[in-house]
Amino acid sequence: MLKNLQGKNELVIFLNEAKRIRSNISTININTVNAKDNATEIQKQINFYLTEISGLEKSLSDFDKKYTNSQPDLLFSEQIEALLNSYKMSLNQQLSLLNALVNNEFDASKLFYSEYLTYIYYYLNLGDQMLAYINTFYNLQ
Repeated sequence: MLKNLQGKNELVIFLNEAKRIRSNISTININTVNAKDNATEIQKQINFYLTEISGLEKSLSDFDKKYTNSQPDLLFSEQIEALLNSYKMSLNQQLSLLNALVNNEFDASKLFYSEYLTYIYYYLNLGDQMLAYINTFYNLQ
């Protein structure tokens, strides 16, 4: 597949940017102790990452227009979009958890048993699996 890519260097840059965003997402710290006191700061942090993802999605959209006649490029781009979408859903679930903690919702305070964490980690893992697939399939490592 790599030999048929016209915009390989751009796609690798996009993928590396997605990896950077993913590693930064790991720094978000939401717990029952800090949620109320740091809610505004945590929300800003999550929204910052969502904005970064949106910027990367815009770049991928521009890329798709540029390489509209290259199916391998469009496929690789779509795969990057899929992992970005997973990370975005995880971040939105984290915002939901934060809001629930601030509003004293009982289920949210049982973090380990909470459905909030199930979805947060599900989407993170889904994106991580897609990232591993891309690295393996395109032999980028």
